[in-house]
Amino acid sequence: MGSVEFGLLLSILLLTIPVWAQQTQPSTTTPPATKDPQAVSVLNQALTVAGGAAALKAITDYTATGNITYHWNPEAQGTVTVRGLGLGQIRVDANLPHGVHSWVISDGQTSTKAEDGTLSQYPPPYPVPSSESFPYQPPMFPGSLAFPHEQFVAVLNSPIFSVSYKGIAQVDGRSVHDIELQRVLPGQTQTDNMTEYRIMEFFVDTSTLQVAMTQDSMPKHIVHQVRYSDYRPVNGVLMPFSISEQMGGQKTREIQLDQISFNGGLQDSDFVLH
Repeated sequence: MGSVEFGLLLSILLLTIPVWAQQTQPSTTTPPATKDPQAVSVLNQALTVAGGAAALKAITDYTATGNITYHWNPEAQGTVTVRGLGLGQIRVDANLPHGVHSWVISDGQTSTKAEDGTLSQYPPPYPVPSSESFPYQPPMFPGSLAFPHEQFVAVLNSPIFSVSYKGIAQVDGRSVHDIELQRVLPGQTQTDNMTEYRIMEFFVDTSTLQVAMTQDSMPKHIVHQVRYSDYRPVNGVLMPFSISEQMGGQKTREIQLDQISFNGGLQDSDFVLH
């Protein structure tokens, strides 16, 4: 698979959560989003180890640089800059042998710019035939790609997310706490065929309380995983310098960072591809 096709696949599948046209009609009452005390305790402990909720809340944006490997056919390697603004905006610019490959999620839209300058957007800025349309909804936390603990602050303080403790699991030979997050839809009183796409799992190392992996579901029940390692303190906040993504058990890309900075004054305009 070439880089253009792979980049579009990443934009639409790897970095999105689909919403099919038909969903269960909501009822008139909304159940409370439950927060399991054991799950809350683990997340709060993880936040403390990472630097504390107050320190994390003070971070509005981050910029990280390093190296990236795309497991395309053929494989491509180069330098990379990752930028995140809040929970909703992310940008990755990779300098590859044949040019710069960029992708952005901002304002609920995914944009990709291939090495040859080809720009793709999803949803597209023009009408498409129904036979070619792909129902789309942005992921819950696109901006947290290189800042996984940012999600915990949102989950613990928002009434629309329920959390539950699933027990001890194993990730790459490490014992981890399995914490399940579910976004609760207004008026939703029962599960439907889209429930799995509103669920995300956090795997927190039982010894270090660092985020070892996150996991969610892609279209056709494909499992999407992001692994984190090589944590280092940055201005008092623990950040992962090694990030690896897999989709359906296949590695898609690996990022090894060498520098991370906070609060550089990023703006919405920094997340627009031209």
